[in-house]
Amino acid sequence: MQAIQALQVRLEAELKEFRSLQKRELRDAKMKLLPFAEIGNYQNSRAQYLTQVNENDMVKKELELVEADGEIFKLIGPALIKQEKTEALSNVNKRLEFIKGELKKVDTTIGDLEKKSEDKKNK
Repeated sequence: MQAIQALQVRLEAELKEFRSLQKRELRDAKMKLLPFAEIGNYQNSRAQYLTQVNENDMVKKELELVEADGEIFKLIGPALIKQEKTEALSNVNKRLEFIKGELKKVDTTIGDLEKKSEDKKNK
């Protein structure tokens, strides 16, 4: 009877140690995958910024096709407001500068995360 109890105590201790190892391995695996999840989020942002750059480039080209005395309207809420061509082009150029700046930030962050990921892989 005592042998069975001793065996049971030993088995429970081994099982506890095994579960502890499993939890540690799972936590380590999650930590290894974390940079990949972050990279994915930043790549989604990058794709959105690229789409916005393309859309604004198209708007800029369309505005350049409009004659100097042509009418340009901007949608503000439910109303169309008349706008000067130079003002509209200026707004689009500012928007393009801002989006391209954000795109550079995202590219830098992605590069840094990929480098960190490679460093962790090599360890």
